[in-house]
Amino acid sequence: MNPQSAEEYNAEKQKELWDRVGEELKTHDGKNFLERYALYMLRMQMYELSLKQDLQQLFGVSEEETERMNLSSIFRYYVDNDIRAHPILYVNVVDIAKQRNVMAHEFLAVTGSLGDLAGEDAMRLSEKQLNRWVFELEFAFQQYLMLKETKILYTDCGFKAQSPKSNKRPYIRCKRTA
Repeated sequence: MNPQSAEEYNAEKQKELWDRVGEELKTHDGKNFLERYALYMLRMQMYELSLKQDLQQLFGVSEEETERMNLSSIFRYYVDNDIRAHPILYVNVVDIAKQRNVMAHEFLAVTGSLGDLAGEDAMRLSEKQLNRWVFELEFAFQQYLMLKETKILYTDCGFKAQSPKSNKRPYIRCKRTA
């Protein structure tokens, strides 16, 4: 493949990614705040389930073991078992896991409290945050699907996942091995 073809391919794949994300985000059109929150959590569960299925089908992890896993424990499993994957997957799993924890444990309570204290302006801030995280989750999920479809998701790209030890971006914690 000559360099121009590679650029065309990359531009084509980038356009496909944006198109797929845009299409999936249409499911949020016309939905109220709680419905969009529920759709976010549903997509999160689909992402987790897909990664659990990968662990079961590709790496022989038992269903009983994956049943208790969330995104953070899936990443820990990658680290502990030296599962090599595309670095984009590592970054996305760590970033989305942080979001998931906030969304599952704090987001609605904080939104409700802020709404009581500051009214409409606070609700708009919460909606803006929800919209951003909905987009980021969908973007990560579609990247995951595209990498999996092209069969490069679990190829050794020369990076090894490492446990987060600070607030730095996850890709900084991927150690180049090649």
